[in-house]
Amino acid sequence: MKKSLLLSLAALPVILSSCATPQPPQAYHNTDSTALVIDAVDARSSRIIMPTPSGPIANDQILSTARQLPQHQTAVVILENYNEPQAGDEFRNRGTPWFIGLRCLGYEHIVFLQGNGAGNPEGLITVAKYD
Repeated sequence: MKKSLLLSLAALPVILSSCATPQPPQAYHNTDSTALVIDAVDARSSRIIMPTPSGPIANDQILSTARQLPQHQTAVVILENYNEPQAGDEFRNRGTPWFIGLRCLGYEHIVFLQGNGAGNPEGLITVAKYD
């Protein structure tokens, strides 16, 4: 009995220190010059930033345009007017359609960023990253 109690007490610091601590927000740095960069203004309209800029158009038209691009490796979605400190309901509502649409088109790496109105992904806070 004393041995099991002693072992339990000895394991307690390991268990307590192994808990995941939240990481500080990570800034995005573009490493793929062929990446598709989408500025998602709201749930219905977006614009393409790279490779060829577009004006605001419907999200389904963005996906149609993305289907025709020669590269399908990396897609970056900038979520404008996104206010959650970490991914939650708002992210699921706005990010899920993008994730499914881009994965169905064959994009391997999808990164979601918190927008600041600038339309440039460099240095924006990463909300979620899927590889």
